[in-house]
Amino acid sequence: MKLKELMEKRADLLSQMEALTKTVETEQRAFSEEEDANFKKIEDQINAIDKTIEALERSRKFAKEPEDNPDSKESQEDIEIRAFANIIRQRGEITYSDNGAVIPKTIANKIIDQVKDISPLFAMSEHFDVKGTVSIPYNDGSSDSLTVAYATEFTDLTAAGTKLLSVDLKGYLAGVLAKVSKSLLNSSDLDLTNFVIGKMATAVAAFLDKEILVGTEDKIECLSETSQTVAAESATAVTADELIELQGKLKSAFQAGAIWVMANDTFTAIKKLKDGEERYIFNNEIKDGFSGTILGKPVYVTDQAPAMAAGNNAVFYINPKQALATKVVEDSVQVLNEVYAAQHAIGIVTWIEADAKIQNQQAVAALKMATA
Repeated sequence: MKLKELMEKRADLLSQMEALTKTVETEQRAFSEEEDANFKKIEDQINAIDKTIEALERSRKFAKEPEDNPDSKESQEDIEIRAFANIIRQRGEITYSDNGAVIPKTIANKIIDQVKDISPLFAMSEHFDVKGTVSIPYNDGSSDSLTVAYATEFTDLTAAGTKLLSVDLKGYLAGVLAKVSKSLLNSSDLDLTNFVIGKMATAVAAFLDKEILVGTEDKIECLSETSQTVAAESATAVTADELIELQGKLKSAFQAGAIWVMANDTFTAIKKLKDGEERYIFNNEIKDGFSGTILGKPVYVTDQAPAMAAGNNAVFYINPKQALATKVVEDSVQVLNEVYAAQHAIGIVTWIEADAKIQNQQAVAALKMATA
């Protein structure tokens, strides 16, 4: 048996061991006789594999095996990715508890990484990815009176005041459950790991976009709390003058890195705006993952943004790095095999701990539609 195959089997066995221990920890009880025997059996198998791996490594040392052997260069990440696919497909000697198998941390991290690829609003924000409450200090620039002035030697400078405030990022638990057909999983042509990661990342990205833009009472209440707004004249239409005024709400220090955020229908309406000579005003160039530009700044279009309707904040102009503090920490990914067996499917659950806050009100503004 090759070294990489032994490492794969060891990773599978470790997943089984973690599933057994997680079950008794969750249920706050001791091992049953069957579970104890199974745990010892897995432990013996891991010990045997470790001895075999050690022997193989010693033999290769004596054989002076070339360093570029692909078996010896496979990373732990590659091993865990393959083990993840095996767990879902139930290949090899894998035992599942009632709570399902716990997936290696590598997979959970890959989901968060792909969320950043999907949502530039989240990707461009300032991340504080630690569990528990995080207190973030910031300077209240709206009342900052610090100035530089010429001075004379031996003459005191005049003190000016500045406020140091803070916002707290908490940890709101959120989860997503996807059911996947076993017929689909049995397809040897499917890149199972990337398929599952993509499905879960898309769901998480949509959740984060909605919470950052709209929020939920007593949970994440983010850009809905912006203090800088421009009042639109209409409940269902946007004018070029309103967009110019909205962009002007951000001081020059926050213009670099600023983007527009809106729904697709809102962007379509804006793209139709024309000048007095019936020429379209704004650029529709698609570039770098954005849908176009308005007044020289890229536009992020998301289905989670509020529509142009009475009282909605339909357009945001924001410097995400300066304005937005986010926290998304993977909690766990689990595979549920027995729960949906009667449906010829498996369940895959992703848990995250998340929060988002405006950390600088001066770096975000919203166009508020008129009330009907």
